[in-house]
Amino acid sequence: MNTKSFDLNDIANEPTDEQLNALMNDVIVEVRKKAVIAHEQLMEMLRKEIRRVNQVQGKQ
Repeated sequence: MNTKSFDLNDIANEPTDEQLNALMNDVIVEVRKKAVIAHEQLMEMLRKEIRRVNQVQGKQ
């Protein structure tokens, strides 16, 4: 975000629409990154659990 910094808690000096838009875009980028990481972790956990269950069933 290349605009002047601001404090979201400062009601006397509210951020501009451009600053808020830039902030929202930055948040969207971060949320998408974290969603991808969370999805990858979930899928890996599910794959491990499927392998474990298949191994247990194979031993019976």
